Amino acid sequence: MPQVLFANLPLLLRGAAVTLELASICVVFSSLIGIVAALAQSYGGFLARGTIFIYLYLVRGTPLLVLVFAIYYILPYAGINVNAMTGGAIVVSLYFGAFMTEVFRAALASVPRGQWDAGRALGMHGRWLMSIVVVPQALRLAGPPFINTCVMVVKGTSLVSVIGLTELTLTGNEVVERTLAPFQVFGGVALIYFVICYSLSLGGKALEVHLSHGQ
Repeated sequence: MPQVLFANLPLLLRGAAVTLELASICVVFSSLIGIVAALAQSYGGFLARGTIFIYLYLVRGTPLLVLVFAIYYILPYAGINVNAMTGGAIVVSLYFGAFMTEVFRAALASVPRGQWDAGRALGMHGRWLMSIVVVPQALRLAGPPFINTCVMVVKGTSLVSVIGLTELTLTGNEVVERTLAPFQVFGGVALIYFVICYSLSLGGKALEVHLSHGQ
C-alpha cells in the first residue's frame, strides 16, 4: 500500500543521495578518460591509438556487471583493498569512459574542416588551434550524446549494489525484504530514478539551447 512507500521514503532518498554521489564521481572521471582517450585516438601515435583501440573494444565488449565483480574481487589479490564506493567508481568510470571516448571522438571529427583552415589562416597551430577553435566547437557538438551517456551512468550505478554499496537499488531491495511490498517499493525506486534521469535530460536540453544561442 502507498503508506509502505511513504514510511520508507527517507531511506530511499538516502540511497538516492548515494546514487547521485557515485554517479557524479563517475561522470567526472569518465569524461576525463573520454577526452584524453579521444584526443589520443584522433591525434596520437600508433602506440597510443592501439592502446585506446584495445581499451575500447575490451571494455565495450564486456558486460558492466562482469567488470564490477572482476575488478572489485580481483584487486585484493594484487594487494589493493578498496571499499564498495571506490571500487564501484573505478569500474563504472572505466566502463563509461569508453562510451565517452566515442562521444568526444565523434564530436572532434564533426568540426568542419573549414574551421581548421580558418584557424591556420589566422596563424594558429598545434594546441592553440585545438584549444581556441576546435575543442570549444567539439564540446558544443558533444552536448546531446554526453547527456545521454550521463543518464546511462546514473542507471549503470545500480549494478554496484551487487558489491554491497547501499545505493538506491540495494536500499530498495532491503526495504522489500523487510516489508514484503515489492510493487510499491520498487515503483518508488523507479520513480526516483526517473526524476533523476529526466532532470538530467531537461538540464541537457537547456544547456543545448543556451549553447546554440551563443553561437
